[in-house]
Amino acid sequence: MIHRAILGSFERFIGIMTEHFAGEFPFFISPIQVIFVPIAEAHVEYAKELSRELSKMDVDSEIYDKNDSLNKRIRTAEKQRVPLIVVIGDEEVNQKSVAIRDRRERIQYNVSAIKFFEIIKEKMSEGFI
Repeated sequence: MIHRAILGSFERFIGIMTEHFAGEFPFFISPIQVIFVPIAEAHVEYAKELSRELSKMDVDSEIYDKNDSLNKRIRTAEKQRVPLIVVIGDEEVNQKSVAIRDRRERIQYNVSAIKFFEIIKEKMSEGFI
C-alpha cells in the first residue's frame, strides 16, 4: 500500500476516537447499532421484519439466530458493545413489541414496535444537533 498523508490522518483519527470512546461508540456512529436476539426459531421472522424497517431508516442491525444459548448470544452482543440489544420472544411477537437492553442505561424495558422506531430516530438524530 502506498502511504498517503490523507489516509494516515484518517487512521489516526479513527484510532483516537476508538480510544476516546473505549470502543463504546455513540449510537449514530456505531458499526452495528442494533442486534436482534430471537429466543426461538419462531421469532426470527419478526426480527427480520424489524430489521428491514431499520434498514429503511439507514440503521445497521444484525440478527443473532445462532444455535447458541440465549445467554451466550446476549453476552456476545454485549462484548461487541452494541448500543441496543433487542430480545424477541413469544410475548413480543404477539404484542408487536420489543424488549430492549440499552448498553448505556444498563436497563431492560419493553416498548411497542412503533415506540421502538421513535427511539431509534431520536438516537440517530443525537449526533446531528
